[in-house]
Amino acid sequence: MRPARLRGGLVAGAASLALIVAGCSFDGPNSLPVPGAEGTGGGSYEITALIPSAAGLVNNAPVLIDDATVGSIGDIEVEDWNALVTIRLNDGVIVPRGSHVMVGLTSALGSTHLEIVQPAEPEGGRLEAGDQIPLTKCPEQSNIVTDPSVPAVPDINAAQQVSACTYPSTEQVLSSLSVVLNGGGLSQIGDIVHEMSEVFGGREDQIKKLIPRLNTLVADLDAQKGNIIRATEGLDRLSRTMNEQSGTIERALDDSPQILQLLVDQRQQFLDTLGSVATLSKTANDILDANSEDIVTIVEGIEPALDQLQAAGPAMTQSLNILLTFPFYEPTIRRIVKGDYVNSDLTLDLTLERLDKTMFASLGVTGPEGVFGRPAGAAARGLNPFIAPLQPGGERMPDSAEPIPANMIPQMPAVTPVPAAGGGR
Repeated sequence: MRPARLRGGLVAGAASLALIVAGCSFDGPNSLPVPGAEGTGGGSYEITALIPSAAGLVNNAPVLIDDATVGSIGDIEVEDWNALVTIRLNDGVIVPRGSHVMVGLTSALGSTHLEIVQPAEPEGGRLEAGDQIPLTKCPEQSNIVTDPSVPAVPDINAAQQVSACTYPSTEQVLSSLSVVLNGGGLSQIGDIVHEMSEVFGGREDQIKKLIPRLNTLVADLDAQKGNIIRATEGLDRLSRTMNEQSGTIERALDDSPQILQLLVDQRQQFLDTLGSVATLSKTANDILDANSEDIVTIVEGIEPALDQLQAAGPAMTQSLNILLTFPFYEPTIRRIVKGDYVNSDLTLDLTLERLDKTMFASLGVTGPEGVFGRPAGAAARGLNPFIAPLQPGGERMPDSAEPIPANMIPQMPAVTPVPAAGGGR
């Protein structure tokens, strides 16, 4: 009975083992969940991401957001020639919608991680458990290119091709550095340093003096930065104005040849005009030289008149208020004119006393002069105009109380008696 029981147990164990092997597969230690790994604790959740290439990404690799570990990688599957990655996230981790993933190097030895890059402009909302980051959210990665004139380096150019959604690997960085060192411009730095040494050699004193001057120049430019900015803004406005007037400028440039040709045709006339102006200038100069003293005298004589004119300036301007609207004061016309009539009250004083003190006095015709129309002479001084000129001392000197001396009075010529006609002896 014992052998039969033993055979039956072996058969049952073999069948159970076959079922287990048939239902599961073993892909190495990384395929097994690590106890305590990120994204496996309570409250954790899973999302998926579709990327063109896993690029060495393995299970249990860390998942980063802003350089902080927030989860780990679960399964990695192939879907339509792309990698479908299961991402396990810790409780409370928020992944905004519109995010994309990038595969990067955790260390220079080749270990990788998956980085969730948040969008620059959030679309709103967050990814929930079971959501997927689509392939279209992954930005296109520019490949490292070399100068076409540089010969290709074997096994280097191919290594420079960077897969999408992947940061450059150590091999790609080293290959690019090799291209720079071998075919780039790094070797020319030595030539530049040598030439600078040749330029500066023996000129240390000049360079030492130049540095403070450069410091002063920079300080002056910094102090004038406001003016520089305003000048730049002015040039910007000028440029805009010229751009707006581009049609006019084009027409002016098109007409410039005709204008220049016209000036060339009128060249002789211009020369003659300039010669005439020179002659006129010489003549005017001679006149001014010859009459300089008279001109100075005239100017000195005009100066008092101009001073009085300046002093009378306010009165002259105020007189305009009544000059054109005499006898009404212009500012008051709107208050006194009602419709087509004017209310006014005019007082005229035409007495001889008033006229003598005002109108006649200003004309110089007061007293007897106003009656006879000529100077009154002796009558104006209370003398007998008929006998005063014949009496010595009877007339007074003009503008003086002293009488005229007798020897200055004209004498009448002596009259010779005429004999009587008719027999006189």
